[in-house]
Amino acid sequence: MRDDHTNDWQTLSSEDVYETPWIKVRRDEVVTPSKKHLTYSVVALQHPFVIVVAVNDNDEILIQRNFRYPIGKYSWDLPAGHSDGEDLLFAAKRELLEETGLASDDWTDLGELHEVTGIGDIPGKAFLARNVRLVSDERDEAEDIIEQKFLSQSALEDFIRQGKIDEGAVIAALYLARLHMS
Repeated sequence: MRDDHTNDWQTLSSEDVYETPWIKVRRDEVVTPSKKHLTYSVVALQHPFVIVVAVNDNDEILIQRNFRYPIGKYSWDLPAGHSDGEDLLFAAKRELLEETGLASDDWTDLGELHEVTGIGDIPGKAFLARNVRLVSDERDEAEDIIEQKFLSQSALEDFIRQGKIDEGAVIAALYLARLHMS
């Protein structure tokens, strides 16, 4: 959703320069409200991402560790992925099952998220899955998840303070879940 001030910006031209099934990169020539000419290179997702805060019966939250090639390091995060154009709740359930083997019958929509808004159109939606339970031992082999564990809220906060969790969408989803769980 865009606010009324977007009309103050003028797009002179827009060109798609690269595209995959997941992302599109475009170059826009724009004029700002102060009449400044700028070139924007915009990375856009083809479909919104989903991110899941999975909570067990002990109110512990699942985190997982995997290698994030774009930043060249291992990172702790939450089950997440592309929606592939499908219903976002369906996509969240699918991602949770594919990455963890877990399912839930208690889902809450935590709201929309937008990543790197200065250079990207990266929309997403966060979901809370309560009382998750193991329903499958199979995992998506394409995922490079090396470790998964449930942590208490205070342990998660320690991970954030220590910089072990540093992805904006993960921190935002955890915060939104905390608001709904308290």
